[in-house]
Amino acid sequence: MKQFLQTFVGSLAAKLLAGIALAFLALLGFGSDYWVGLFIRWASDPLGLSLNAARLVFILAGIVLVASLMLPTIKRRLWPAPVHHVESVNLAAGMTPQTTAPVLLIANAKGGNDKLQIVVEYSSFHRSLGWAGWLKPRQVLLQNLQDVIEGQQIRVPVVTCNADASEVWWGGANDSPGNLIQKSTKYRAKLKLIGDEKEEQCFRFCLLRTSLTEAPYIVEVFTEVDLDIV
Repeated sequence: MKQFLQTFVGSLAAKLLAGIALAFLALLGFGSDYWVGLFIRWASDPLGLSLNAARLVFILAGIVLVASLMLPTIKRRLWPAPVHHVESVNLAAGMTPQTTAPVLLIANAKGGNDKLQIVVEYSSFHRSLGWAGWLKPRQVLLQNLQDVIEGQQIRVPVVTCNADASEVWWGGANDSPGNLIQKSTKYRAKLKLIGDEKEEQCFRFCLLRTSLTEAPYIVEVFTEVDLDIV
């Protein structure tokens, strides 16, 4: 949806600029009447037509050259490449019941950042009489990392539980109020990694709370790769 809106806005801006340029030329006396008269004069003077055709070719070549030089800049502004603060992203979940971090984000920093903020945004699915849907998303700040360097391994708890796993919640040890993960409830979540320039890298997944007595323990996670249907 975001890419469609960017393409639509870019196309609309190009058409608007073209319209403004044509209106400006008309105000300067280069409207449709001027161009019709010019073409008639060219048709009555073959030598002048050839000379003006050569000029037009050079003008078009110059426009193409300028456009080819400006296109990468315009493309970066309107259609920026996806941001990748980290790579080799893995969500370790449900591995063992002897843990207080049943979901752990493990990744390697792809580039340096003075500050790297890691946030989880989650929503739960509920069904009631005459209504079913996802609740309004909530956000939990997982960690603020300082002076991240390329290649650094990042390990951040995404979900935490108490010693007997009777309570499970989003975030770290101090985030349990209001962020409990309920049994028999579906959750969808998005990890946001926000760099120095507020550019976001997102990683989406779904989560279900499970049993302490059989694998996957405490919670089970489904990532976008797991849900990819060939």
